[in-house]
Amino acid sequence: MNKKYSFLKYFLPILVLILSISCKKFINEPPITSTYGSAFWTSQSAVDQASLAMYGQLRASLRSSGSYFINGDLTSGAFVPASNQWNYMTIRAANNPPFNFSYVPYLGDLQDWSRFYRVIAQANLVLQNVPKMSSSLFKSEADKNKYIAEAYFIRAYTYFYITRIWGDPVYVTRSYDDVDYGNIPPIPRSKENVVLDSCIADLKIAASLMSFAGGDVSKTIRANKGSVSALLAHIYAWKHDYANAHIYCQEVINKGGYALQPMASYTDIWKGQTSNESIFEISMQYNENDQNFSGQGSWAEAQFGFFGTFLKGDVVDNAKGNCWISPDNGMVDWFFDYADNRYNTVWTHVAASNGDPSGYMLTKYTNFQYQKPDTKTLPYINNNLVLFRLSDILLLDAESLASTGDLVNARKALSKTEIRAGVATYLDPTNAYDMLDEIVMERGRELFGEGHWYYDLIRTEAAQTWLEAVGYPGNGRVNATNKGYYWPLDMGTLFPYDNLLTQNPWWATHR
Repeated sequence: MNKKYSFLKYFLPILVLILSISCKKFINEPPITSTYGSAFWTSQSAVDQASLAMYGQLRASLRSSGSYFINGDLTSGAFVPASNQWNYMTIRAANNPPFNFSYVPYLGDLQDWSRFYRVIAQANLVLQNVPKMSSSLFKSEADKNKYIAEAYFIRAYTYFYITRIWGDPVYVTRSYDDVDYGNIPPIPRSKENVVLDSCIADLKIAASLMSFAGGDVSKTIRANKGSVSALLAHIYAWKHDYANAHIYCQEVINKGGYALQPMASYTDIWKGQTSNESIFEISMQYNENDQNFSGQGSWAEAQFGFFGTFLKGDVVDNAKGNCWISPDNGMVDWFFDYADNRYNTVWTHVAASNGDPSGYMLTKYTNFQYQKPDTKTLPYINNNLVLFRLSDILLLDAESLASTGDLVNARKALSKTEIRAGVATYLDPTNAYDMLDEIVMERGRELFGEGHWYYDLIRTEAAQTWLEAVGYPGNGRVNATNKGYYWPLDMGTLFPYDNLLTQNPWWATHR
């Protein structure tokens, strides 16, 4: 879409019809733009199509320009970008000056939150229309409630994601129709705590309308009470309300039906609807019925380049010569005991090549195949993107317990992932500061390359100062006033359509 369109453009109704839906596949058709009218909201099938569109829009938004891994991993300093990605160099640690984002204007979506407002608009449409539909149009009242709850979840997740990238969002809970368009007033940003409180309220409604999946791995690609509780735990932790974060971590741990994946089959976590550890994942597997798949269209479920960010050489049959590397003497060498089974399972040491440094290649996403195996053409990586999993919640619970002074139970929660990895303990902290440091490192060991760790650094910055440790300058940038850990907004694109929009504090004076 032309970037001259404002994010408000996405509040217009967007109809995404999902045709020929296979019972085995989640999304297999591209969006078709139209106007939602009263004639559309007349059946459960139509509502299901609109709901699937939310998930499809979310997938496209997270994957756009590789932003999910750029935002959550590259900026953490854990990886060096591929040598042919020159424009990524200033958004990773250890540059001089570090993290100055000087080439970000060439990276499009990284400063533009517009695409996420398409997801929100879709969720708002469901929330505006489904409650008004007669329950007789659905197989059951529970089915109707499920669609309402899913929309609350997707909208809350999207606002939470926006908040972790840019801070204060523009908060809108309705979609505008054709009559409104052209008369939409400018909308100022809302304080992130106010928005997150609204998300919490919505998620509590969603939780009341849903049930847990009970260990059914087929249900991980759509929201259920487990994924709602996981999101609530993360939002409360982001707000540093660790007492409530612990409550919802315990909901997931004790009621969700999840279990840690055995180390012998650890990489099954990312195969897609396979692991009891997965709480919520985005479908990104190959679908032979997907008309967008040939040529790797933006709406295709499986795309080589997304997970392929981390892979090169023999592991992908030499289909790529460059990838992101965790360099020698970097995070892998710093964090891992070499007896750790994760070190030996999902990291491969590679020599310097094609301009990439020597170091460690992440191999979590190696379910690599060809659409045409005979000619080894049209490669794809047949994994799902796991957004929440049990180990994440166990470690978030450890953080919550340590932050509220319960070091004994924090140690117990922390030990679960370490014991699975074959190491009884890395450290045995006796104070809250050291315990939290160990939890942050263990979250890195467990979640590198899953789009989490940079947010862990932001969340724990006030107590642990990890952002400075990975390369941020100690000049006041990352304090609570300047918030220089957030990304700048592309004001040149967005401001002409919303003259109440303001730049993030640090970037208003440091561009």
